[in-house]
Amino acid sequence: RAGTSPSAIVIEPPEGMKKEEYEEWMSIDEDIPVAAPLTHLEICQAVCEQDQAMKVDDSDGDECVKENRPMNAEMKQALDILKCSVQHRSTNFKK
Repeated sequence: RAGTSPSAIVIEPPEGMKKEEYEEWMSIDEDIPVAAPLTHLEICQAVCEQDQAMKVDDSDGDECVKENRPMNAEMKQALDILKCSVQHRSTNFKK
């Protein structure tokens, strides 16, 4: 589903805090500008561009190593792992 917007991550209130109190506390930051969330396609494109920029220049032309790009299923699996990691870290973040 490349090109679709990412699903929202729902973070539950900390233990002992009422939902209304938590929502009021979280709304304090609503007017602060943040970066827009990236779509799956934008993330994949950024990773591919970064990969291309990191390739070593073979200026003598002796050997040309061609890497196979990851399959869509492999990229989706990697994104799913990243999403789970981000969600896990955001729900377990403690000051």
